[in-house]
Amino acid sequence: MARKSTIAPRLTVSGDATHVLANGVPSFLLSDTLWAAFSRMTDDEWVDAMRLRRRQGFNAVNISVLPIAHDRSFSEDERAPFAVREDGSWDLDRLDPEYFAQARRMVQVAHEHGLVAVLVGLWVNYVPNTWGAKLTPELVMNDDQTDRYIDLLVESFADLRPVFCVSGDDSLDDETSLGRYRRALHRFRAAAPECLTTLHSQPEAFIPQDWVEDDALDLLSYQAGHDLGWESRSVDLAERHALLTPRKPVNSMEPCYEGHGFGAGSARHDARNVRRASWSGLICGAGAGLGYAAHGAWSWHRAGDPFNGEHFSGIPLPATLAMALPGAWDVGLLRRLVEAHGLYDLVARQDLLLDDRSGARIAVAASGDTVVAFLPHAFRLRLDLDLTGWETEVWDLARSRRDHVAFTVEDGRSVFEQPDVVEDLIYIARR
Repeated sequence: MARKSTIAPRLTVSGDATHVLANGVPSFLLSDTLWAAFSRMTDDEWVDAMRLRRRQGFNAVNISVLPIAHDRSFSEDERAPFAVREDGSWDLDRLDPEYFAQARRMVQVAHEHGLVAVLVGLWVNYVPNTWGAKLTPELVMNDDQTDRYIDLLVESFADLRPVFCVSGDDSLDDETSLGRYRRALHRFRAAAPECLTTLHSQPEAFIPQDWVEDDALDLLSYQAGHDLGWESRSVDLAERHALLTPRKPVNSMEPCYEGHGFGAGSARHDARNVRRASWSGLICGAGAGLGYAAHGAWSWHRAGDPFNGEHFSGIPLPATLAMALPGAWDVGLLRRLVEAHGLYDLVARQDLLLDDRSGARIAVAASGDTVVAFLPHAFRLRLDLDLTGWETEVWDLARSRRDHVAFTVEDGRSVFEQPDVVEDLIYIARR
């Protein structure tokens, strides 16, 4: 049997700057989030994870190259990116070549299963003047250490065509830290011009305008987050980023994680919340991609391991159980519908909703020939649109099955009957 290619497709930005192309073909970047993969996962665990996510419809994987120091699971056998001193601390002047060689092998395996690597270079802990630096000051790298590290990332991965994500969980509001990220961004662009770039930020952060205008930044990624503001931010951040100029593809990189606590709140996110955050972001402008994560898989937690983020997210599930959570199949359906119907350039049009009781979101494609509505709860859908002659399909998202819902038109308005379910639905109408 011929070995699958370990080189990812070349990703470029579409002509209308709403989505990405994989070897020239429109593609929705659906990423699983395994932040701790390079430091914690065994070869067998990695192969199993890639095989499962490929089957579920994923085509990318988010990884933090350096461990997320303030929010992680621990074990004695994990790998370190730097040489380890006798006292257990890391020597930031001595990068461990075997760590990066192993990471490269893992990216190659991901590509064999059809998943592109999205590599976060500088998580907030490693950059000066950030909230993460205050938590772990011993991990902040200076300019020279950062340059050597970025150069090693390019040497290790650039020919494999990852997406280089410059920042991780930053607030994007300090000139010193932004200067460090910009230095890395331009270093990536100069040395790896065929690799797309993006950044990852905190839920309350917003990308500065001069970054939006920087030709070295290709994708605008945002984090809707996991705390009690997750629902409104899933809408607001997608809309805000889609309105920025010059236009760039928008990626909902971190909606709420399945199984994650409500940011020190009293509940946990389930698959239904993940669907709501994911579909809301897409409909409101995030047509380039989506990052899914299961709580316990992203930190690759094993039962009994210490975890230093319990105060915010709760104790994670063991990773093998987290990988089996049902929301991964749900977002796989989302990608399939996006690519089947070309749902990359949706523009929110709440004015078309009549008498909504469900918290629905509705959008229209730039061409005007496609309308998409997401209903968090199954009520009758009334639209200020005449859909006579349009092809329609309705999906029962809780069961990933297509329903057949009739509608009538009166006085130029379309009314869909109420489906015989109580959960969330997606409506797609095409002319």
